[in-house]
Amino acid sequence: MVTALVIVHVIIALVLTVIVLMQHGRQQGLSGAIAGGAETFFGKNKGRTIDAMLRKFTAVFAILFILSSIVLTYVSIRQANLEDEAAEESNPDASQSMNVTVDENGNLVDESGNIVMSAEDMAAQQAEAETEDAAEGAADAEGAVDEAAGAVDEAAGDAADAAAGAADAAAGAADQAADAAQQAAAE
Repeated sequence: MVTALVIVHVIIALVLTVIVLMQHGRQQGLSGAIAGGAETFFGKNKGRTIDAMLRKFTAVFAILFILSSIVLTYVSIRQANLEDEAAEESNPDASQSMNVTVDENGNLVDESGNIVMSAEDMAAQQAEAETEDAAEGAADAEGAVDEAAGAVDEAAGDAADAAAGAADAAAGAADQAADAAQQAAAE
């Protein structure tokens, strides 16, 4: 039914669009306003012109478009509500919240005393969650170690560059000192 309403709605929208596009514009210049206005105002067939008929069709199809929009909206909302009610009837536990407590043995029990989850299952679930947390922590720690190793490598590279620079400076100073000693010996 919704599909048929959508098809009718689309057809009405297309017809309304075509009718509006077929109409002449209202502004045809000053000469059209004076001469054309006199013909349609005083003429006998002012209601039978093509423009007048198109205006009437536009009004009719606009009203049909509004009505089809309202009906389509109502039917869609009604259908959605029926689907929600059917879903609730098929699974009534899904819509109700369950009150659970922990008994003296560590089991989760509902209001009527039925065991929802045993203590062993809860312990296993908690251990699994802790294992996942530990794995995430290990991954974070591994990332931190990688960053620290990168910083150490960078520092070692900087230290090696500084040592090489200092060695070059010392070699240059030793060369200057040797040159100065040779000059002094030559004099």
